[in-house]
Amino acid sequence: MFEHLFDRNDGFDTFRLAIAGTSLAVSLIYFAFADSPSSPLRTTLKTLSIGTLAILPWTYLGTTGANPLFILSLALALSALGDLFLALKDQQRFFLYGLGTFLAAHVAYLAAFLPHTQTPSGNALIAVLATLAAASAFLAVLLPRLGKMKLPVVAYFAVIMAMAAAAWSIPNASWMLGAGAVIFALSDSLIAQRKFLQPFPGHHLAVWTTYVAAQLMMTLAYLHVIIP
Repeated sequence: MFEHLFDRNDGFDTFRLAIAGTSLAVSLIYFAFADSPSSPLRTTLKTLSIGTLAILPWTYLGTTGANPLFILSLALALSALGDLFLALKDQQRFFLYGLGTFLAAHVAYLAAFLPHTQTPSGNALIAVLATLAAASAFLAVLLPRLGKMKLPVVAYFAVIMAMAAAAWSIPNASWMLGAGAVIFALSDSLIAQRKFLQPFPGHHLAVWTTYVAAQLMMTLAYLHVIIP
């Protein structure tokens, strides 16, 4: 599906594969530290996983407009910064920084997707409605537990739902774009569950698996949309 992204014979194919491979390798190594206490090594691995992937869009400069590549790279870089904040030890202090940074990342993804959207219909419309229904049900459970965090969390959910709806509404996109956005929302929901409800065994592994899968799927699927 994505062969044309890594087989362009323009001198950057090996570099692109190295970027994607490094990001994936670091993500897999991080699994060994996901349940560990905060440490400089754990924080570095978590940040570099998606931070490395943020380089990939720039290897396509000259094949499409710079703006969509910049916005995609910005979304990935902001995600990496959010990872950094959420990996730091003092979460009483840094959780809101992480929330705000990931909110900005979702806004960047939304800005990237919107120029390519059309009014959804058929399966895309069903996917949008199902995504919104599931998110609304989870938010209804979450709201009584949020306290002073109610407004920022509701705003966060609104933005990520808009991003997911936009991803499903790009007619020439792979299903992986919409699915990746939904999995991203699932990953964030698992974080919210840990923070405000009840964590479960293997929670950190589930968050990391869904998060990395979502970022890779969305990155490749969006590049597939904008790279001829």
